[in-house]
Amino acid sequence: MCLSAGLSATGALADEPPAQSGQGTKLHGAAVFDENHVNVLFTTSPRASCMSTGLSQGGLVGSKRTGSGLCGPLNYVGYEFTAEGTPERKFRIVSAAPHASIYETCRNIGLPNPPPPVMGTTWEYEVTWSTPLTQPQPLCPANNVALAVPLRWVQDSVLQPWRLVYTTDSFTFACVPKHVSACEFEDGGVIAKCVDWGYPPWHSTARTLTGQVLSGTTVAGYPLTGTNTEAVSFHQTCLRMATADYCGVGHSNTVDDTPIAFHDTKYAPLTSAGGVIPQLSGAAVQDHYFEAAWVDCTQDKTDSNPAPACRPTLGGSPNNGLIPPRYGALCLSKRRWASFPLAGSCFDPQGLTLEPSNRDFAPKFCEDYTEEELEARGARFFSFSRFLDTGLYQFRHDASPDRAVTTTAYFPPQQLPKHPNLVAPNTAVLGASSGYAMFRFEGALLSKKIAPALRAKLGLKGLYRCARVDSSGQKHFLTTTIPDGSTTGDPSDACPATLGWWLDVPAQGTALDALEGYVSPVDAGVTGTPLSLWQDDDNHFITTTTSPGIGWTELQPPLGYIPGNP
Repeated sequence: MCLSAGLSATGALADEPPAQSGQGTKLHGAAVFDENHVNVLFTTSPRASCMSTGLSQGGLVGSKRTGSGLCGPLNYVGYEFTAEGTPERKFRIVSAAPHASIYETCRNIGLPNPPPPVMGTTWEYEVTWSTPLTQPQPLCPANNVALAVPLRWVQDSVLQPWRLVYTTDSFTFACVPKHVSACEFEDGGVIAKCVDWGYPPWHSTARTLTGQVLSGTTVAGYPLTGTNTEAVSFHQTCLRMATADYCGVGHSNTVDDTPIAFHDTKYAPLTSAGGVIPQLSGAAVQDHYFEAAWVDCTQDKTDSNPAPACRPTLGGSPNNGLIPPRYGALCLSKRRWASFPLAGSCFDPQGLTLEPSNRDFAPKFCEDYTEEELEARGARFFSFSRFLDTGLYQFRHDASPDRAVTTTAYFPPQQLPKHPNLVAPNTAVLGASSGYAMFRFEGALLSKKIAPALRAKLGLKGLYRCARVDSSGQKHFLTTTIPDGSTTGDPSDACPATLGWWLDVPAQGTALDALEGYVSPVDAGVTGTPLSLWQDDDNHFITTTTSPGIGWTELQPPLGYIPGNP
């Protein structure tokens, strides 16, 4: 993810916050770890014989006997560690060096007397890995260094998500993002990013990226204990936030390079009513809006119903009992609800079987809590986003599939009696009469605000809105992409002129006004739901992620793929 932070405790912008590009979908940034959860055992051969060895604050620490018989430091260069499980994997330390937060170093570029970065005893390592059948190869794909983090993967049952617990007898590697230029980084793993943001899974007295030190009391007056347990709590909540793992199940709901900003509970800017402000100020973050509050479920101090991510779930067998996730989002803001593919998630378990208008589900928006109430429910972080995604909704006129429009032209959701992502069509943008009502939330598009460089990197395709007027004067809509066989690549090529369609551009408008957003050309990661165009015998069209019923034919191939709501 791209990250911004740096508001001071006074609420003013102390420094222009850093903004960096990078991935937010992988915890480790190393394929051997991200594809299989690996615990590396803290045992070596030969074992250090002078004094004790240990795993502390991100460093493999120990001592060795020198030629004079005295004890000296042991940096483990040349040592080989073995991972649990099969196939057998060995990890070899090639080089070691003290580690400084890449973000702390980055934001002090150009200062005459920059403060020295503080990371305690954290070390970084160049690492190779191998199996009995393979030659050693770099652990980190970009040849970047890795941190040795004292965390252990645990799975309570085969049907439960993996979780991390603090340990000193095994560890996990996490690749550090690689510097590109200025404050731009890429690759790496979210575990290392949270460490460098100032939230390692061990007690630290260093400044976090928000400019705070996790000591004293929180905004709501709760004491910060300075223990490893508390540090692990902040670290693991950070992992959920950085990967947009709303339900705390190990599933990322973001795409790489999505800009975010955050505050922790040491300091958060508040409204006059005591809530977290809805939008950040400052040139670098003025378009960042409140997204979600992220909690450690064990810190809930209320007797209220647990947050969606904290509700107990049944284990893999009767003997497993109820197993609660520990970290996730307590609530979502109105803006996030508008584009959140919720079907079947912890926020809406009935979403796979019922349409929104038929459900009785109305949780509180984040805006409906005070910061004190959020902390009382276990909040550790408050994230803000530029919202590069936008909700894609299907509306129908008088419930008729013959007059459907699939569009991002809607009014934000309000507090409604049924479901928080029920929205109303913006008929002014559509230039259509009233009578349209929401029929289906299709999922999310990457919005028109996405940077051209990221659009090119992901190979995104524009989704355009076309229109025609029939003999009775009724307006019809068609939402589609430019055909692959287009000779000009002009947006107007999306609209079949031979059937009477034109690009739905208002007077004095441009093609950008008819652009709904972007779809991915490939089924990959979170963008895994096909968005298809359907047609009936009367040349009516519906763009949807599910079949509109009898009499409609799906035009192949799909227009593209989106984070869908199947």
